Parts: sequence; structure tokens; C-alpha cells
Amino acid sequence: RTLWDILWSCGLTLFACTWTAVHPNIPSVNDGMVRITFDRLCLMIMALFAPEIMITWAVSQFFLARRAAKDFDDAFEWTLTHGFFACMGGFVLYVDGEPRAALDPNELLSLVSRGSVEMPTITEAEIKDRSKGDGISKCVAILQLVWFIIQLIARYAQGLPVTLLEIDTLGVAALACIAYGFWWKKPKDIGRPYIVHWNSEVTAPEPGSYEYVINITSRACSDLPAFKDV
Repeated sequence: RTLWDILWSCGLTLFACTWTAVHPNIPSVNDGMVRITFDRLCLMIMALFAPEIMITWAVSQFFLARRAAKDFDDAFEWTLTHGFFACMGGFVLYVDGEPRAALDPNELLSLVSRGSVEMPTITEAEIKDRSKGDGISKCVAILQLVWFIIQLIARYAQGLPVTLLEIDTLGVAALACIAYGFWWKKPKDIGRPYIVHWNSEVTAPEPGSYEYVINITSRACSDLPAFKDV
């Protein structure tokens, strides 16, 4: 093998791990392409140099999304995909045509119960339609990781040398597969949230009662009031 072959194989696998496997939250409605790309690159760097943080993030989001889906399931038939969508900033409250806040599941359920907003009628199929990733694309990324692992196992079985770069890439790939499994139902690369309009027949909320989140990407689901007791 040449040096180029090793770099190409490791680079392609690392790209699948860090760019394709990471499922970012929905950006703010004010974010432009430059900011969105910058945030994505930051996540890519995090996945490359601190993959254990990515796993922690994925596991945390999975359990929080499952809890949100369970809270809404009885009355509104939510799925795990709905739970992920709500936790990643999928529902934004608009008052008088202006964005006011990204609603966490607890806030959304409270507003719906009081009649301040209508319950969003978005289906799982519609959420998946907004997603830029589907089962096929996810399987392609995983197959790339599996193929890389098979190559290393074959070289080890034949007594051929394996470089340190390949061993490091194998570690990142293994952790990425774990994160991918927990994010399997999470929508990927959704550009804009679902708008929830304030009921015009209800008195508008006071300024400051729902503070608009400038960067929804940075608002982790664990920071939301609904999950403070987790």
C-alpha cells in the first residue's frame, strides 16, 4: 500500500464519522449559511477529537426524546422522531408574525393545554421529509465504517502491519457507530423549524415571558425546563 492509499481510506472513513454521522440541532431562523456551516464544522471537530462527547450527546438526546414522545403519545400519538424534533428546536413560537421562542416539549404542552396555541399537526412522515438524511444514506455511511473495520481485521489476520492512523480511525469509527445508533430516528440537517402561531383570541404573552433563542443549536435539550429533573 502507498501512503496515499492509507490517507484516502482513513480520511474517507473519518469524514463519514464526523460529517455524515453527526446530527446537529435546528439552527436559529436568523442564522445564515456561514453561521450554519461554522457550527457544523465545530461539531465535526468535536466528533473528531472528542468522540466520547458526541456519544454522550447522542445518548442524552435519545433518552430525552423518548421521554418527550411518551409524554405526548397518549393524546397526540407522538413517535420518537417527534420527540427528537421537539428537543432539537423544531417548534418555534410566533407572536404577531415575529419569532418569540423555541418551545421545549413542556412549554408546548402547557400552551396547548391552555389554548394559547394549536397543537402542531405535523406527522412523522412530514418530519422525515424535511430531513436531509434517510435510511439509505445512513446505511451507506455505516457500510463505509464496516468496510474499513473488515479491512483492518483482514490485515491483522494475515499478519500485515497496521498504522497508528488506522488504529485511531478505527476508534473514532467505533464510537461513531454507537452515536449513529442512538441518533437513528433523529431528523438530520433540517434547516427551518415548524412555526407555532399564538392564538389571536388569547392575550399575547408579556415581553420577556418567552425569550427568543438566538442560537437554537446551542440550546441542549438537557437545558430545557421540562427536563431539569432528569
